[in-house]
Amino acid sequence: MRVSKVGIIGVSLIIFIVTAKAATPRLPFSLIVREGFGSISVGDLNTTLVSINSGYDGIRSSFSPWGCVGEIRPIPHRYMDWEAELQWDFLWGFGLGIAISAPTEYSGRSFLTFSIMQDGLHQTEDNTYTSHIRVSAPIKVYLHKSFVFLRDVSASFCGGLGFYNAQLTQSYIYQVRAPLGGQFLTSTLFDVRGRRLGTHAGIALEYRLNKRVSLVAGGQWRFAKIDMLKGNSLTETQVFDVAGNLTFINTGSTDGILYHYIGLDFSTGRMREKLVVENLDPPWYGIDLPTDIRRAFLDLGGFTLKIGLRIGLF
Repeated sequence: MRVSKVGIIGVSLIIFIVTAKAATPRLPFSLIVREGFGSISVGDLNTTLVSINSGYDGIRSSFSPWGCVGEIRPIPHRYMDWEAELQWDFLWGFGLGIAISAPTEYSGRSFLTFSIMQDGLHQTEDNTYTSHIRVSAPIKVYLHKSFVFLRDVSASFCGGLGFYNAQLTQSYIYQVRAPLGGQFLTSTLFDVRGRRLGTHAGIALEYRLNKRVSLVAGGQWRFAKIDMLKGNSLTETQVFDVAGNLTFINTGSTDGILYHYIGLDFSTGRMREKLVVENLDPPWYGIDLPTDIRRAFLDLGGFTLKIGLRIGLF
């Protein structure tokens, strides 16, 4: 027997209405506590670290193993997270919520030694990168829409805004041991901060144990890119003679905006991504041939998966 599409849709609607009426009602105001894990995209910080490391690939393949030891790695981008939301269900399955999530941190340290042998003389260059991102506890506003499709089981969609405040720091230590024993040491530290409104959207399933308590599980996509990072950069250069005595020292600092550009790497002779705090508007001109200059960004966008409890309040 042939069943029409209209008949199937009609039966489905009847089942939906019946089960919706049979569902256990929940209290209008509730507290939702979720915990899980997620990831962020990171953005220019990690792509720059990857670009630095890839510049040594030719040296690794041509002069292995003594030519290049170590690796410049991107910082980890996954994290554990919790969230607490106060929600009000007001009409026709719609609800409003305000939530706060845990602060998150991401850190990484990488070390690479580049050895140069020329005319029987040996020179080494040590490169150390230490990077850290701290995101303050974001505050989020939600709009929910829930649909009951089985007894005590419902699905919901949500969307909303979040306020994100982040700090990004990186230290770079460059140490050269000259063939005749002298040393050259340069350290650079930048510390920048930024804030931005972001958006999020998600889907969740809920199973009601009773009128007051439910189990919830869901995923959420977040879109938050901080493209204005302001702060300062401090650079110090030291020169030591063969006996280890300090013969020269120079320090400098800059307050401004963190920029991303493509410039020449003097160690490898290749063009790569760079980050710098600068107080002058681009374009700039320099010995590293800067091109494609733009403001650097920190991308907090990503995906989270969480499970938790809904507790009815009143």
